[in-house]
Amino acid sequence: HVGTDKLISVVEGIKDEIIRLGGEVRFRCVVKALRTDVFGNVKAVVTGDGEIECGAVIVATGHSARDFYGYCKKSGIVLEEKALSVGLRIEHLRSDVEEALFGKEMIKISERDENIKKMLGHAEYAYSCRENGRAVYTFCMCPGGEVVGGASEEYGVVVNGMSNSQRNGRNSNSAVCVSVTPEECRAFGGTMEFCRSIEKKAYELGGGGYRAPIETVGDFLSGGKALTSPSTVMPTYMGGGGNVRVAKLDTLFPQFVTDMLKNGIRRFGRSMKGFDNPCAVLTGAETRTSAPYRMTRGENGVAIGYRNLYPCGEGAGYAGGITSAAVDGIAQAMRIMSLYAPV
Repeated sequence: HVGTDKLISVVEGIKDEIIRLGGEVRFRCVVKALRTDVFGNVKAVVTGDGEIECGAVIVATGHSARDFYGYCKKSGIVLEEKALSVGLRIEHLRSDVEEALFGKEMIKISERDENIKKMLGHAEYAYSCRENGRAVYTFCMCPGGEVVGGASEEYGVVVNGMSNSQRNGRNSNSAVCVSVTPEECRAFGGTMEFCRSIEKKAYELGGGGYRAPIETVGDFLSGGKALTSPSTVMPTYMGGGGNVRVAKLDTLFPQFVTDMLKNGIRRFGRSMKGFDNPCAVLTGAETRTSAPYRMTRGENGVAIGYRNLYPCGEGAGYAGGITSAAVDGIAQAMRIMSLYAPV
């Protein structure tokens, strides 16, 4: 774990190294189109700053570049809808998670022995279960972290999680997500539209202003009309306070998602004492666990119908996180290097 605080300087270092090696980085430069010839060669990338001529193009947009998905549909880049997951962020006190997973005695020992404390680190968990072919699981667990905003479109609320390098914040959080098939999304217009509908509902439940809707686990599991304000576990989304609003989160999703979220929280409560603690806090909505589409490509890594367009990473539907996206990026880079390497 590097930590969000340290990653800022890491990314700056990567940018500086690209420039040192002769590359160019353009910020706030939006790709408008790809100019191709009749043979499927991309000749130039059309941007808001003009055209950039190219011999090959790697498309590594990340999974939230929905404007580029729209361009793909219009331009003939083949997209396949893929299964995805949606859900909520759950927050517990970090001390409660560590006590549940390490035990009181081990924590006491670690407080007296710095080496043991260092070896223990901060408690993490990963739980999953399946029911009638559908999965519910925890994802992106952030010890001592915060729930952060991840919206990329107007009038939608999206949440994510992060931890700084020390991982010593008051709360720990993770996503609790439910798998959804492309067929189930079609009633909403497709996978991307399904996610967008949840994000807009979250915006409405939050009362606008990009506040996030929250609910205690006790209220969510009971399904009653009563709403309890957080007391023990305080929400961290955008600092909490006026940036969150208590709401009924069972109205955020289709019923099958809500039911599986409740089942999962109860099941995980049997694996980790306190996971289903009524005072734990849920925040919505987590909709960006993976890309809604896959840009189809051949064994040579090139997009179907093109000769030099290389879909890559999370946004192209070929990764499930930071590490797998990096590996896919290396593989695509090696393919292009092999074409241009000296004989």
